[in-house]
Amino acid sequence: MITPKPVVVALPLDHQTDELLATVLDLGQRLECPIVVVHALGKRRLESEPSTANRIAKAKQTLGLRLQPLWKAGLDVREEVEVGTPAELAINTALRISAQLIITGGGRPATIRRWLVGSAVEDIVHRALVPVWVVRGERAVRRPVLCPINLSSPSHLGLASAVRMARLFEVPLRVMTVLSDNASGERPSVEDARQDLEQMLTQQAAVGLDVAVDVMTGSPTERILDAADDAGMLVIGSRGFNPLVPELLDTVTTRALRHSQCSILAVREVHVDLEANEAEIARLADACRVTWQLIEDNRAADALAVIEPVARRAPCNATIQEAYGIVLEKVGREVESRARRELAQMIRARIDRS
Repeated sequence: MITPKPVVVALPLDHQTDELLATVLDLGQRLECPIVVVHALGKRRLESEPSTANRIAKAKQTLGLRLQPLWKAGLDVREEVEVGTPAELAINTALRISAQLIITGGGRPATIRRWLVGSAVEDIVHRALVPVWVVRGERAVRRPVLCPINLSSPSHLGLASAVRMARLFEVPLRVMTVLSDNASGERPSVEDARQDLEQMLTQQAAVGLDVAVDVMTGSPTERILDAADDAGMLVIGSRGFNPLVPELLDTVTTRALRHSQCSILAVREVHVDLEANEAEIARLADACRVTWQLIEDNRAADALAVIEPVARRAPCNATIQEAYGIVLEKVGREVESRARRELAQMIRARIDRS
């Protein structure tokens, strides 16, 4: 018998904890999989080891009380409390245990808090390599699952996830696409778009589900967010993942995280172009190594020719931006040098605040 992959729950201890745990209880009973609940404690300057250990012990005690309903229901649940950032703890735990999903609270758009969409949740969605369920509103999925499809770059994994969730929670599935009024070139007809969606559904295990297919015209983001008002979960799939710029999400995902009232399941097909991405990372790493060697050899002009294109391709890499700044200073471009070093500091500061 194959043991199901675990689910990671990034749990804040606040007003939304009980609501989130109710969703986890429902999902755990349906999936029958192990659940790992993680809670991050903020760093404190100059804190002693005994003080840190005391804080962790108290947090585990509080967490244990909140987890009693899950244990009483017979779920396989364990908790982990560490000092650090919520996003790092959730993402690293998911990677370490090969989790199938990360679940986190999403707050309510009108009252965004730092732990929620303003910081940690967006950071998890931006950087996670597994699907992320941002729980909002109802304690369980009772209304239809909505899955928008971009026909120019369809995410089959996103559609498969939507089918799975609709079947898991026994709710209807609504698949939609929006033909943009601003699309460049000739767009497909409404009928052709509908046939494309129906063809995609034939490749999924959707038999027996209550499935509706909708084709609309207009602004994709606005249409999708309007349709999400009647959904219990919005499943957004995107193809590809650029580890050099992991925060690049499509407009729909970003707007949904900040404005949608319903729960969101964000799914990335990280395997798409993975070999190309890995090769690019290797090339950039080699270029960075060569740059540092040229700096040590006082060959700043040669180093500039190497690092300048690299800095353009990896704008969110603090190490590369810092190296670029050093080289710029050595060739006399001091203003640009300060800007690059400040950028590197901003990138690192943002990671520390997550």
